[in-house]
Amino acid sequence: MNMPFYVAPEQVMKDRADYARKGIARGRSLIAFRFDQGIAICAENTSSTLRKVSEIYDRIAFAGVGKYNEFDQLRIAGVRHADMKGYSFSREDVDARSLANQYAQSLGQA
Repeated sequence: MNMPFYVAPEQVMKDRADYARKGIARGRSLIAFRFDQGIAICAENTSSTLRKVSEIYDRIAFAGVGKYNEFDQLRIAGVRHADMKGYSFSREDVDARSLANQYAQSLGQA
């Protein structure tokens, strides 16, 4: 039976952080404008099929880097969270801060 290689937990966390930093560094910049009627987001997109900027809820947008399926899972989770909060309380109670906290919890568990 083969013994698995031992890697220190600190090294695993460092490798994961480096991997995340490299992925974020490959991302493209975007710019957002807020208007009375809503928001406008402009971003460079070299792909004609993949869209990594989307609307989550009224006045809230989401942009991401990384694998498309991970982006889409986070987008769907954000839409569900915002819809439930807006339905349970009020549309005005849905804000980006609570959504960011929800994302942080989800990513922390992963």
